[in-house]
Amino acid sequence: MKKVLEEALARLSETARSLVLLKDYEGYSYDEIGEITGLNESQVKVYLHRARIQLKNYLVSIENVM
Repeated sequence: MKKVLEEALARLSETARSLVLLKDYEGYSYDEIGEITGLNESQVKVYLHRARIQLKNYLVSIENVM
């Protein structure tokens, strides 16, 4: 499972991957992530939402293959 998650994260852009890791793995708030990345809070939310959709689509497609 870890390998599949790593593959899914590797498919994301560097920015998207960073946002997912900062929010979902390290637990930073949207405001804190904005300060770290230089993005405003709205951009963080939009980019994170799009990244999660990409991850979901990849993980669902892998499940269907297995």
